[in-house]
Amino acid sequence: MSYSETSAKQATERFGMSHLSIEVGHLYADDLAARPDALRAEMASAAAWVRGTTEALAHRLGGRRPRVSTCYLVDDYFHDDLPSPEKLVAAISEAAADAGLRIDYLARESGCARMGELDLAALVAGRIVFEPTPGTNGSRPPVSRSGWLCNGVPTPQRPRVAMSEPDTWRPPSQNSAREHSIFLDVELWNDTEHGRRWSCPMLAAVWQLMRLGVLRNHGKRIGAPVPVDQVVGVELSHEPGGRPAGRFPDQWSAMPPIIQLDPEAFPFPAYRTVSVLSGDFLEVEHAVRVICSCVRPDPGAFEAITKAAAREKVDLPAELVDRLSYIFQGPL
Repeated sequence: MSYSETSAKQATERFGMSHLSIEVGHLYADDLAARPDALRAEMASAAAWVRGTTEALAHRLGGRRPRVSTCYLVDDYFHDDLPSPEKLVAAISEAAADAGLRIDYLARESGCARMGELDLAALVAGRIVFEPTPGTNGSRPPVSRSGWLCNGVPTPQRPRVAMSEPDTWRPPSQNSAREHSIFLDVELWNDTEHGRRWSCPMLAAVWQLMRLGVLRNHGKRIGAPVPVDQVVGVELSHEPGGRPAGRFPDQWSAMPPIIQLDPEAFPFPAYRTVSVLSGDFLEVEHAVRVICSCVRPDPGAFEAITKAAAREKVDLPAELVDRLSYIFQGPL
């Protein structure tokens, strides 16, 4: 059976889709330093969720074999004190193997900001469409200028005039609120003397959209994984009788944005995503959902994926953000 995208009206690159992409972890350097056993605890817990989620998916597919790929995101954007790629990939792989878990893809968070010459985060930011709620007075600058995106109408900020009556405070309001509002204002970036610095929610939104396969650059695929055997170099062993051994580059900046660790893995992009994360990420992912709900995906890619899912009799929510799911865990 073929499960590749079909051509849309524009020249949209074709590639295979999994049914589900499961993110089994997101590594912060400070967590690893504080708890050397954090990886093993994280993998052991994630393994149970992967098994349960895969079984549930098989049931929804009527007994068909699910195409499930797993991925792991390493934070090399906000931290530069990570262990070397060689050490960290080995540690992640060993912890996963001990838990009976397979890691198909390893990704760098900095790749969500830039991929080679492509300013990826800026490309996604340029596809954000925010419709002002009727009644707003235009005092708030557009997201393209402010770097802030909200899910409704903030409290009005009006200048005070001397001797005028006190302003009556008005609360913020959420678009499409259910009885009560949960208003959120998300910072997408700030500009520093070293250039634009993207926020964690913005990079995480790019990550989710890559996993859903809806990003294109002039119709071309973004974020194609590089097979691990194309990444690992060859270094001669200096031990007597030693054989050549593969080694990763010394610096994370020399690693591809996404590496395919398992050559037999199902495709990296998927119709839906599940992220198994610490509860510390709940606020970030709330912001991610606000961002993704405002992103206009590449129309050719979106149409092709929707049609491919329909051919496979896979139900997909019409809204892109509703294709994201989460499992939040407490302290391990």
